[in-house]
Amino acid sequence: MQTTAILSSDELESLRLLSERVRLARLRRNLSQAELAERMGVRRLTVVSLEKGRPGVTISTLLKALTVLGYTSRLGDLLASDPIGEEMEIAIGRKRAGSKAGVADF
Repeated sequence: MQTTAILSSDELESLRLLSERVRLARLRRNLSQAELAERMGVRRLTVVSLEKGRPGVTISTLLKALTVLGYTSRLGDLLASDPIGEEMEIAIGRKRAGSKAGVADF
């Protein structure tokens, strides 16, 4: 059973901005939606949904688009700095997940 998260207005705005940037990256590379879709191995309507910021687009679809557009080397930077999480860990310790062997800590 698939569920869709309910997003706040701030989250929707972030999604809109991300989708706009994906579209701009595609256009800068002179790719049509059909060409990007072909390189991603998806239908053109999936690219349309991604570029419109539709909340139902999967994270794997976004990752594939970012890979095709050449952004994978920058993905590790997304959470490289986590000052809020680090402060919480210092204050109250880590309560859940431990580290797993072979998993990158970026």
